[in-house]
Amino acid sequence: MDMLRRTCRYIPCGVLLGVILTAASVSAQINASQSRNFEEIVISFEVPKLVQQDLFVQYDGHTVYLPLVKVFSLLDINIEADLEKKRFQGFFISKDQHYEFDLANFRIKALGKEYPYLASDYYVGGDDLYVRVELLANLFNLRMSFDFTMLRVYVPLDEDFPAYQKLKRKIAREKLSQRMASLKDVVDLGHERRYLSGAAVDWSISANPIGGRNNHYYSLTTGGILLGGDFEMTTGGSNEEPFDADQFTYGWHYFLSDNKYLSQATVGKVNAGGALGRGLDGAMITNKPQQRREYFQTIHLRDYIGEGWEVELWVDNKLTDYVFTGFDGFYDFNADVYYGASNIEIKMFGPSGEMRTNQQVIRVPYTLLPKGEFEYNLAGGSLQFNQQKRTYAQANAYYGVLSGLTFGLSYDLPVGADDGEKSVVAADATYQLFGSMTVNGAHAFNYESKASLSFSRPSSINVAAGYTKYYENAIRNPLDQLSKINFSVSMPIRLGGNYIGLRYNISADEYPTLRSMNMNFGFNASVFPVHLTYMGKYKSTAYSNKTVESMSSQLMLSSRLLRFLSPQFQIDYDHVQNKPSKYGVHLAKRIFRTSQITLSMEHNALTKSNTIMATFNLLTPFADFTSRVMHTSKRTTMNQVQRGSIRYNKETHGVQFDRRNAVGTGSAVVRPFHDVNYNGVMDDGEEYLSGLRARIAGGHVSIRGADRQYYYDGLRPYEEYTVQIDQYSLDNPLLKPSYDNYKVKVNPNEVTAIKVPIVTTSEISGRVDRHVGAALRGVGGTKIILMNLSKETLIELTSFTSGDFYYLGLIPGSYKAYIDPEQLKQFGYVSQPAQIEFEIKPVEGGTMIEGVNFLLVPVNSDETVSTQ
Repeated sequence: MDMLRRTCRYIPCGVLLGVILTAASVSAQINASQSRNFEEIVISFEVPKLVQQDLFVQYDGHTVYLPLVKVFSLLDINIEADLEKKRFQGFFISKDQHYEFDLANFRIKALGKEYPYLASDYYVGGDDLYVRVELLANLFNLRMSFDFTMLRVYVPLDEDFPAYQKLKRKIAREKLSQRMASLKDVVDLGHERRYLSGAAVDWSISANPIGGRNNHYYSLTTGGILLGGDFEMTTGGSNEEPFDADQFTYGWHYFLSDNKYLSQATVGKVNAGGALGRGLDGAMITNKPQQRREYFQTIHLRDYIGEGWEVELWVDNKLTDYVFTGFDGFYDFNADVYYGASNIEIKMFGPSGEMRTNQQVIRVPYTLLPKGEFEYNLAGGSLQFNQQKRTYAQANAYYGVLSGLTFGLSYDLPVGADDGEKSVVAADATYQLFGSMTVNGAHAFNYESKASLSFSRPSSINVAAGYTKYYENAIRNPLDQLSKINFSVSMPIRLGGNYIGLRYNISADEYPTLRSMNMNFGFNASVFPVHLTYMGKYKSTAYSNKTVESMSSQLMLSSRLLRFLSPQFQIDYDHVQNKPSKYGVHLAKRIFRTSQITLSMEHNALTKSNTIMATFNLLTPFADFTSRVMHTSKRTTMNQVQRGSIRYNKETHGVQFDRRNAVGTGSAVVRPFHDVNYNGVMDDGEEYLSGLRARIAGGHVSIRGADRQYYYDGLRPYEEYTVQIDQYSLDNPLLKPSYDNYKVKVNPNEVTAIKVPIVTTSEISGRVDRHVGAALRGVGGTKIILMNLSKETLIELTSFTSGDFYYLGLIPGSYKAYIDPEQLKQFGYVSQPAQIEFEIKPVEGGTMIEGVNFLLVPVNSDETVSTQ
């Protein structure tokens, strides 16, 4: 009592009494909770696609208490347990979401909030903290439910669970490994050059039966293979002038190979490019690659992160490599950088659930050459200028001085000019200051000097600026322009869950007698189901005695609210006259899947006239048809246009019709045949099969013919494509392609056949056992690897619970079967025998390989010693 009086001199007695009562109450709760009758039962803990496992929980007759450490371990959520201090802490999914169960100090914190401690919600037993299921759901916003009738705790899948993210990473890595392994099984079909082959025609016909002279017009572009090169010819005319010489053009192009000396030769319409390039009728040779470069360089990515981290390399949202850091704590990658924008992302996952990301965007302009690369163009020909034919010789060369610096020289030589036209020499350079900024500069003597800058961060901002100073040159600068300035910027701005795309562009041109400025600005935004676009234009032309200005705005509003109709409203406003200049509405209706009708009504406030227009588009597999009727100021006109293409198919000796252009593009057809004798060649008596699909990136696919052959059109000629065969698309499961992938270069203007040998597969069966006492017991879950020795490809099998394994799908060849060494090492076994070799011969109907049996023996057993 005396002690209590002395204490009250310094601490108010009311406060002291409250602390004592609280402590006594909590102590009573703890004693009560520990004296409650708990029963350990087994329930099913289930998270869809992630976890389905039996779990020991505590049951008090009303609800269940889940083991916190065990549950968080299943979900791979960070947790540290100190049973002696009754403290459990960690972070939930991300490090900023800390939680703490400090039972000794009666403190509960979770995700930034504090909760009152109630001992009835917790139970410490064994090596875990049991938390009442309802409370666990509330603390971490988990939609967790307990079903007593099913004895199941169900948790809906949250894709942010670390365990699910780890599972996704595992699946992505397995797919990467499978993709890399499948690309090893590739047959290179090479390039078959033809000297006279192929035939393709792009055609268009138009007419104006109402409101015109009812003339018919045509345009034809034909293409083929001539003397090993691709040949094109274009002509056009009308019913009044069947042949128009001004529309006649031709071109012949020969692709040798991609090498550093000479790759292409062209006759006809040519353009040497570079700082002084212009269109000529003549010839050109070059060492430029046939296809625009894709790969630029390989960069090295290395940094310290710590031991035991999972590190992934993603390029353009595709997993390309991954490592697990060792004792030195460094990750090390080589990443390929391509032209255009490459999004390189390093994803790091720590041993305690940490997550980090490093991201960079590298933009490579096509004007840059890889370091040490050299390109040239040599051209000669003529052109018409002021009704006079002029002849020129042109040359340019570019060299990649550094990985971010390319320097070039260009030369333009007039041949036989009688008006004193001088030759022009130009030097230009492209320099990449850093990953998002590029500077270009060029100086052409007696013509121009210019500089430009571009800066880009995808989804953030794009900026481009340039300045050009012109010099007196009667041929290249006939209007005596003095200078040109241009600037443009575009950026998206996020407002809530929507984006507004802003853009601005300005250009200024100066001549001896005038200065002109053009400005465009606008934005677009979408707020479902409405899309809004605004475009503004300003133009100013300053003469010596006056300035002429104009400014207008255009607002377009479209809606997707009606599924059967897409309306669009438009209004143009003239700011000089301060009134609307034009407004109207456009209604578009999709008819079936291949046609559309559009109705437009527009009023011109300046001319006080109305325009009504109806357009009907019909898309068929063989042609596009467009019919348009327009009525304006008591005048009605009608126009019809049809266009399509025809290609000769040498495989079927027939023709193919398509609504897309065919000239200048390649087409491929996958033609599977039953290779009975497994020699890779279609022999007499062997037949073509149907329905085999493949994947060719970049082409559009169609099924043609009664035998259902898959065609891939729109392919770039001479480019090497990887054809990935879908072996599961065949109707007969006993049939399988000899190879999974093919490499092929297609010719333009013709159909390239990819003949795929299909063989009858064979079966294999066996068993994996181990000794349990004197008896043999099957071992399930064992990985058996089958290696095709001739192709060095692997097939991985898993034994059933009984220890048996079976596989149907082995093509002819020599094989080796063995148990996965990593699995043997993990569980401390060796297999007897270490491997089994066998051969599958091409037999009609396939064959059956049986008795491929393995015995697993502990490493230190007497059996292992006796067999060595």
